[in-house]
Amino acid sequence: MPPARTSSIVPIISCLSANPSEDTLQALDDDDWESVVVTAIALGLAPLLHDRLSQLNLPLPPMAMAKLAVTRQAHAQRNRCIGLQLAELLRTFAAQQIPVMVLKGALLAPTAYDDAALRPMNDIDLLFCPQDLVRVGPVLESLGYVGQHKEADQGPGVTKHLSTYRRVGHVGSTPNPYLSAGGDRTIEPHGSLEESWFGLRVDITPGVWERAIPLKLHGQPAYRLSTNNLLLHVAVHATFHVIMGTSVFVQLYDIRQVVATWPNQIDWTQLLTLARAAGAQPFLLAGLYWARSLYQASIPDRPILELEKECSPELVNYIQALDAAGIFNRTQQPPLVTLGQRLRRGLSDRRETARWAGSLGDKWKVWQTALAVHKTDTANLLQNKLKALT
Repeated sequence: MPPARTSSIVPIISCLSANPSEDTLQALDDDDWESVVVTAIALGLAPLLHDRLSQLNLPLPPMAMAKLAVTRQAHAQRNRCIGLQLAELLRTFAAQQIPVMVLKGALLAPTAYDDAALRPMNDIDLLFCPQDLVRVGPVLESLGYVGQHKEADQGPGVTKHLSTYRRVGHVGSTPNPYLSAGGDRTIEPHGSLEESWFGLRVDITPGVWERAIPLKLHGQPAYRLSTNNLLLHVAVHATFHVIMGTSVFVQLYDIRQVVATWPNQIDWTQLLTLARAAGAQPFLLAGLYWARSLYQASIPDRPILELEKECSPELVNYIQALDAAGIFNRTQQPPLVTLGQRLRRGLSDRRETARWAGSLGDKWKVWQTALAVHKTDTANLLQNKLKALT
C-alpha cells in the first residue's frame, strides 16, 4: 500500500466533522480520492468515512466508495469475531468470580457507536483488580492462550500491562493494527490504567473500581469505567498516542462518542478533580481540545479554559498549534531500519516526551532513561544480532 499523504487527512477530518464541507469534497479528483481512501484505511477511519459519505448526496467516485465499503465489511466481520471471543472470556471469568472491566474499543464499539463496525479495534484490553491478576493467566491458559511477558523497565517502560496472551496458531496482527485481518485478537490484561512512556507517568487508576458501572456485553456480565473516568481515560490515552507517535484519530473520535453517548453522566467539575488528583491536566486538556477542534465534540469552554490555566503557556500553545495535519505528521512516522535511525528516534521521542513533563525533575526522569542504555530496545536488538553472529 502506498504511503498516505499528509494533505489527505484534511478532507477526511472535514467529512467526519459536525458540518462537512461539501465544497472541499467536490474539489477532489480521482487521484485525490485514492489518497483519501488509502489514508482512511491506514488510520482506521474507513468505516466512519464510508458511513458519513453514504449520507451525503454527492457524486463520488464508485471505486473509492467500493474500497471503503469493503473495508467496512471486513471490520464488521472482525468485530463480530472479537465479540464472540470477548463473550467467551467474560463468561469464563464470571464462572471464576473474577470481575472484568472492558476497556477501549472492545467496550466502545458496541456501546458508543451506532454500528460496532464503525469502530475498528485490534487487541482486547481488560482491567482486573490487582489481587485478581495472579489468577488471570491460568484462566487464559485454560482457554488455550499463551502468554508473553516483559519487564516493566524495558524499552520505553510501559507498565499498565506486562503480559499479552494469544492462542497458539492464531496470527492476525500486522505492523498497522487497522490492516489486520483474521485470527483471534491479542488479550492484554491490565492491572492499572497508568500511562507511561520514557519516564513520563500518569496514573488515573485510584478509585475506578469503586465507581465502576456493571453492564452486559455480548450477553455476559462485565464492568465499565464510570463516565467521568471513561472520558478521562480515553483523553489521556489519546494524548499518549500523540506523545508516542502512534495513530490517534480513532481514539480522538472515541472522545467525541463518549461525550455524545453519555452527556448527562458527565460531571465536568468532578472530571477536573479526578484529573488534578492524577496530575493529568495537560493530557486531558489535549484530548478534549483536539476532539473538539477536529470533530466538534460537544465539550464546553469552561473545562478547557480551566485546564489551560493549569498548564504551562508553552504546552498550551503547542497543543493548540497541532491541527489535523500536524497530528498526522506527529503520529505517522516511518519504520526504523538502521541503527542511526533508532538512535535519532530515541532522542526525538524523549524530547517530545519531556515537553509534557510538568517540572524539571520530571523532565530529568525522561532524559534519564537514555542513560540506561542496556534497557533500551535498541540495545536488545544489538544483543540479538551479536548472538546471531556467534
